[in-house]
Amino acid sequence: MDSANDITFENKDDEIQYWKEKFHALYEELQAHKLEAEEFEGESKQLEKEYEIMLNQNEKMITELNIANSKAQLEIESLRAKLDCINKENNHLEIQVSNLSKEKIEQQNYIRKLEQNNDDLERARRIIEESIQGFESALNSAIERNAILESEVDEKETLKEKLQRLADETRDLKQELTVKEREKLPDNNKILNGFKSSIDSNKLRETETQTTPIKRDPKLLGPLSPASRVMAINLVGDLVRKIGSLERSIESSRCEYMEMHKKRAVSSTKNSSTPSIQSLSK
Repeated sequence: MDSANDITFENKDDEIQYWKEKFHALYEELQAHKLEAEEFEGESKQLEKEYEIMLNQNEKMITELNIANSKAQLEIESLRAKLDCINKENNHLEIQVSNLSKEKIEQQNYIRKLEQNNDDLERARRIIEESIQGFESALNSAIERNAILESEVDEKETLKEKLQRLADETRDLKQELTVKEREKLPDNNKILNGFKSSIDSNKLRETETQTTPIKRDPKLLGPLSPASRVMAINLVGDLVRKIGSLERSIESSRCEYMEMHKKRAVSSTKNSSTPSIQSLSK
């Protein structure tokens, strides 16, 4: 303004022209500033809208992040709880591992004891098997002896039957002799009485009482010679002697069997003193 007041004009038209030009310049400048202000206002509104959108987005993001943070906090808490449980389980497992290691050591010691007991039982089993083999051999020999004795007993029964038949025949012969002694000479009676004395009268009585007499028809029996009668009497005596020897052998075998049974009882009592399975397992 001071510079404008200092300007001197030659006439008023120049001054008016000057101020018109000044006015137009200021007006154009004002219009330019208005346009800039309008552009700035539009840009500011657009920026405000963009900032509002960004603010809304940021608020949504913040809410989402808060939700995610809360979820993360919950997960952290749950993970902490799980970690505590895992630590507790780990401690419990460590205790179990220590207990299992102790039990393993105890089991190893127990297995060693069982192996020792097993060795003792094996030795005892071998001893028992050897004794059983001895018993089996003795039993087999006893069975063989019993078989022999049974065969001898069967032979004795057959001999008894033969003796019975011969006793019946001798009785029949006696009856015939008593019938015919009146008709024959006294020499035959002497011969018969001499051979009758060699026969054991007690054995003949037993056989006569134990057996039933066989009925014979005296008509079917022919007359026997004195020699055949003597042979029959001798055969009866031999049979009686054989029966006596068989009875003595049966009695001796019975005594041997009783002695063997006593020895078996003594050996079984000795084997019972060996360590049993229960005592070894204890």
